[in-house]
Amino acid sequence: MKKTILGALLAAASLLCLGGCGQQSRVDELKDFVEKVQKEGSDYTEEQWKEVNDEFSKLLDKLNNYKDLSPEEVKEIAKYQAEYATAAFKEHAGKFMQEADKTLEQAGGALEGALEGLTGDDETEESDD
Repeated sequence: MKKTILGALLAAASLLCLGGCGQQSRVDELKDFVEKVQKEGSDYTEEQWKEVNDEFSKLLDKLNNYKDLSPEEVKEIAKYQAEYATAAFKEHAGKFMQEADKTLEQAGGALEGALEGLTGDDETEESDD
């Protein structure tokens, strides 16, 4: 009798653990994905970012389809969404700033040339003063 009760308790505990572990792994998949993007995102091309964004959206859709998410899981999902958004923004903002710097340098050179053409001045006349 003791063995039967002990076996039933062990089976129930195993089921509870498996149920809880399964729910946690739903969020862990998102966590692992976001951590990977945070580590490797700076090396991604624009095409890779498109693929990663699609995959991220699919993961969120999958998680949002679960009706039994706990409040803790919802908080974790929101946290990883914010972390992903931050990583993506930093990467895109960094590339944007690099392109803006190049454009400003090119525009500066063109503007300098245009001003010299308008005024008829060159650097040698300015240094003769």
